[in-house]
Amino acid sequence: MFLKKVITSTVALSMLAVSVLNTTTAVSADTVSDTQNAINTNKNETDKLLKDIASANADNIKLQEQISDNTEKIEKLKTDIDQSNEKIDKLNGQIEGAKVEVEKRTEALKGQLVALQKKSGDTVSGNIYLDFVINSEDFSDLVSRTFAVNKLNQANKEALNDVKEAKDQYTALLNEQEKTKANLQSDKSELETKQNDLKSMKEKSDQQQADLNKKIEDNKATLVALQSQYEEAANAVKLAQDKANATAQVADAKKDDNKSNNTDNKATENKTTPEATSSNAGSISQGDGSTHGIVAGNTYPWGQCTWYVKQVAPWAGNNWGNGGQWGSSAAAAGFRVDHSPAAGSIIVFLPGQSVGGQWTADGAYGHVAYVESVNGNSVTISQGGMGFSNPAGPNTQTISGAGSYIYIHR
Repeated sequence: MFLKKVITSTVALSMLAVSVLNTTTAVSADTVSDTQNAINTNKNETDKLLKDIASANADNIKLQEQISDNTEKIEKLKTDIDQSNEKIDKLNGQIEGAKVEVEKRTEALKGQLVALQKKSGDTVSGNIYLDFVINSEDFSDLVSRTFAVNKLNQANKEALNDVKEAKDQYTALLNEQEKTKANLQSDKSELETKQNDLKSMKEKSDQQQADLNKKIEDNKATLVALQSQYEEAANAVKLAQDKANATAQVADAKKDDNKSNNTDNKATENKTTPEATSSNAGSISQGDGSTHGIVAGNTYPWGQCTWYVKQVAPWAGNNWGNGGQWGSSAAAAGFRVDHSPAAGSIIVFLPGQSVGGQWTADGAYGHVAYVESVNGNSVTISQGGMGFSNPAGPNTQTISGAGSYIYIHR
């Protein structure tokens, strides 16, 4: 009777231990699963933000190029306007000179008329030229005076016409130059207005980038907290499993001891149970270790871009996900992530992002490569991947628009 009670109590204790194990594990597992889902959601949001930042950065670069181009055009227009002003000043001087020449010619003509009047004597017809001819002393003098008057009239007429034509020409050039200057001023005003609009757009773009960067930092802090929460929940699961396993092993041991009092064969058969339990406990612990991904070396699949970069940059994490996720994962791990290229950094191409306009990163996984060197706005990278002739790398490539991409710095 006593033995029956002991056996019954032992079985009840074992069932209770199993019940406790299942309850504790279920609750903690839900916490781990929820936290892991939150981490994945956070990484996806961060990846989207990084893609938005890359797009905003590309727009910012275009705006800066437009501003620089406009600035050059405005400076050229200023030079053209200055040259136009110089031409206008010169033409004004030439017109003033023509006016002076007309006045001189007029004064000379007056002097000639006065001289003729004196020489012709008393007026007869009231016309100086006619009186000069009428008062000729003889036929020879008449011919001479007539010829002189004709030559004088012709010379004065030609001289005045030349001066007048020059003045008209200068005036036409002046009007044309004034029109050119007005057009240049109009173009300059339009460009200055466009320049102000571009600067305003760039300020908004800068603010947008700042807001996106702030969201990245906020996501980073959230991700760090979630990973800490995940570690605590995972440790709690392991601790609960270990305690439950230990309790179950004690219960099984007591059960085996009690059963041994009935028959040795039965006791011998039952002694295999703790070993099986111990084996199961080992597999549970091992599974928990793999969840954390804490392993040495390079755990990425051979022939993938991530595997190559991990080989040449061992400081990169083993659990950073696909290539397009490396930016957010590295930021969460405390690495500096920005748009500043540097030799020895890791360059990240978001899913569907153009790789220097030469090919496009995978629309689902993205791509990563290693920066070998930087030259102005171009970078030379080495990379691996199944799409290359040498999947294990290195496969080198030089791309432009370096500021449009994400970089992870050691």
